[in-house]
Amino acid sequence: MNKKVFSIIFLLLAVLISACAKSANEGAEKFKNGKCVAFYPADNEAIRDYAMSLCENKEERIYDYVKEESGDLFVISYMDGKKFYVDENDEELSLEIIDGADILSNHLRYEMKKAGKDIAYTSKFYLDTSAQELDLSKFHLKIIDERLNVYSEEYDFEYHLPLGFLKTVTGKDPGVKEETDERLVYIDPDRPMVAITYDDGPYIKVDIPLYELYDRYGARATFFSVGSRMSKAELENIEYGISLGMEFGSHTENHENLKKLSASEAKWTVYEPIDYVYEKLGYQMKSYRPPYGNRNKDMEAIIDIPAILWTVDSKDWSNRDKDITYNRIMKYTEDGDIILMHSLYMSSYYASEKLVPELIDQGYQLVTVSELLKYLGYDMSELKSYGFN
Repeated sequence: MNKKVFSIIFLLLAVLISACAKSANEGAEKFKNGKCVAFYPADNEAIRDYAMSLCENKEERIYDYVKEESGDLFVISYMDGKKFYVDENDEELSLEIIDGADILSNHLRYEMKKAGKDIAYTSKFYLDTSAQELDLSKFHLKIIDERLNVYSEEYDFEYHLPLGFLKTVTGKDPGVKEETDERLVYIDPDRPMVAITYDDGPYIKVDIPLYELYDRYGARATFFSVGSRMSKAELENIEYGISLGMEFGSHTENHENLKKLSASEAKWTVYEPIDYVYEKLGYQMKSYRPPYGNRNKDMEAIIDIPAILWTVDSKDWSNRDKDITYNRIMKYTEDGDIILMHSLYMSSYYASEKLVPELIDQGYQLVTVSELLKYLGYDMSELKSYGFN
């Protein structure tokens, strides 16, 4: 038998096979393109278009799909791993948002900052996108490639969530592991940033309003805490601050002047609050602030964390006037500064209440000390001290 005859017979067999090919799925439609056959659910245009694309090269191939239950959903998958989530009628899912405003808000803020949207670096944006203010009717969901595709109508912005959030947001169980919603933080290394710090706490009366102020604006601050002031209630106060992304460091056990102590005494008083907070809360402090900015130089050889001083002193402890404090900080603050404040006075909170949104609107990112030093190029494990007094 010559090659020409063999080829004709082979082609006829291939055509016959493709013509007789049937799907394992009842009611499936068939698309033919030369020797290629692809099956898809009837009346589902998106899957039909995908099935047709599989046969673009006209290879001798049969593409069928598998339909399986996954939690409250159904999954149609092809041999190349492509998946479509559908209802029991093979139609596109209707996804109504019923909850999860905190998740939608957290990810919207993060993704818009990451995308470099200038509006995402304004105080108004943070107020408008809080979980309490979010209008869920202006968000639209689709499942694409095993992710939730989220579209914000208000900001004309699209982003993605892991599929595990589907149950929280819509009430539908996707049959995959539930996601843990972590507080996402995005810092743009090319935009200005400062770290605002508060000494002498913990003090619930001032600390709690400060935590919530910073959280409201997607900002973070650093608190240097005195060990002897850590009652059970104040430990819970610190734990709350940690949950909102605040950073904590040691301000010694009893607010001692380290210049008057031996190196070993200084080491003990620096590490006592660090060890106590780690034992009680599992949180590791990464730095300390010497009271009054004074320290014994001999102690640097035996202390493994940096002494964090400051570059702008608000002098809030002496004037205790919110306007004087605010004006002084605004006058002297520049990119990369560490600002010294205290969380013992409500006047410092009221100054912060004005300061935080104003600094944000002037283009500053309000970050923790560790974050600031990282983006300034310092290695905390090697740094002995930073700033001046």
